[in-house]
Amino acid sequence: MSDRPFIIRDPLLLHREGVLRSRGEKVREANVAVVRTMADFLRPAYGPMGTSKLLIDRFGELAVTRDGAKILDMMDVYHPVAKFLKEAAKTVEATVGDGVKTTILLIEDLLRRAEGLMKFRIQVNSIIKGYRTSYEVALRRLSELARPFDYRDRSLLEKIVKGMLISRGLEFEADHLAKLVADAVQLVVEERDNKIILDKKLVQIVKKTGKSLLESGLVRGIILDRRVAHKAMPRRVENAKVAVLDLALKIDPFKHLQPIKEEVVIRDAGLIRGFLDEERRIVEEMVNRIIAVGANAVFCRKRVGSIAGYMLAKKGIIAVGRLLKDEHIDAVVHATGARRIADIDDLKPEDLGRAELIEERNVGGDRVIAIEGGKSARMASILLRGNAPQLLEEVERVINDVLTCLASLAEKPSYVPGGGASEVAMSIAIRNESLKYPGREQVAMHAFANSLENLSGILAKNSGMSPVDVLTELRSKHVQGEHEYGIDAFSRKVTNVYEAGIIEPLVVKEQILKTCIEVASSILMIDDVVDRRYAKRHRGELP
Repeated sequence: MSDRPFIIRDPLLLHREGVLRSRGEKVREANVAVVRTMADFLRPAYGPMGTSKLLIDRFGELAVTRDGAKILDMMDVYHPVAKFLKEAAKTVEATVGDGVKTTILLIEDLLRRAEGLMKFRIQVNSIIKGYRTSYEVALRRLSELARPFDYRDRSLLEKIVKGMLISRGLEFEADHLAKLVADAVQLVVEERDNKIILDKKLVQIVKKTGKSLLESGLVRGIILDRRVAHKAMPRRVENAKVAVLDLALKIDPFKHLQPIKEEVVIRDAGLIRGFLDEERRIVEEMVNRIIAVGANAVFCRKRVGSIAGYMLAKKGIIAVGRLLKDEHIDAVVHATGARRIADIDDLKPEDLGRAELIEERNVGGDRVIAIEGGKSARMASILLRGNAPQLLEEVERVINDVLTCLASLAEKPSYVPGGGASEVAMSIAIRNESLKYPGREQVAMHAFANSLENLSGILAKNSGMSPVDVLTELRSKHVQGEHEYGIDAFSRKVTNVYEAGIIEPLVVKEQILKTCIEVASSILMIDDVVDRRYAKRHRGELP
């Protein structure tokens, strides 16, 4: 037995001094209050007519955004439930790229209504059971509403992209950006084993300040933020044969050899010329090997030396060096179909890639290398222009979310009506189904249905419409079987959302429901919180 001294303040004391513990109804009330505060912050930003937030983090980074995930990410929250919601929002964004604000608002409404039901002595388990039954009914109703999606349908693709852009505050540039994104997606999408595959990594986004967003363009290939290795090299090469080298076209100084450093000491001045000649001969052999296989464009992971650059320039070969990041060198490989070579002696003609054009261009005062019409030709670059760096950052984030959503849509190609139409249809289905459950579960199902309808009410309110009038009209339409009717925020009318182009991917709606039921159930089941962040450890006390 150890003789180590320790302190016993109270034999019946369970926790150290400074440990905070909350139990019972106060815990649930505090948790719901935290969720309500976060939802109140996001509610004005909901929908295409929502407002933006100006956020500054502790490092001084500035963001003007309507993106729910970005807003939550920049909120330096303290409460554990708030952190829980942030992680849930990140999951939704990473999975489907959209629906963060909807998720938080629906979770808040479900918790608020559950809190009201508990005041009437309805147990938490009964509420959660009713919520889960409603969740299953809602999923079935969504599947019934869904229509098949085809990536070859250009008009439908642009409608989905445009809807996401408008909801993020890019309504004035939505038409132009939607065309660019649709072009890029149709260029990189492919079919494998009767499945549609969309790899978002094949779409590159390049930001350059200057001009306006309406002057953004698409390059059917890639753009590298580099310049040619030598001033004497050609700036434009057509019908390029591309060699991709995972090495340097120079002799590395001995001091760069790690972890052992070597040095060469020359005591005879006459030997310096021989040393330099040998270095030149080695580099010349490397260049001759490139010329022999017929390459007229070279991309190196490491540096292209001045000697190699001059020799390549004399032969009319364009070379680009220092592609240090794997994403850059891999992009060249994907765009041209070249093989990545680690030893110059292994380079063969069949290892070369192809590109219709390789050109150095001046964009926004910077030199860039554009590779277009490669052999693989399954890469696209969206070149974003704009005067404000914060605007470019926001647009890049939005387009990345759109691509994430479209990649998920490729796995489950179906869409449902937007503008609150799906929410009203699900709520009516849940109410009809609740008649089969005579117990307390029915009350919880009605609460779930009301929460879904509330989303349409928020959308109507942010659009300058009367929520009561809109919900009344929507219910009337849907009861009569007109399930395609929803809210058009711009015309401020209840209209056929399919004709208005207001549609949403089915996978987004399903992910929102899945996240909401899991998070809401987890928070409702919490009745005890132990916070050890302020626990005091006394001298001599056992750990």
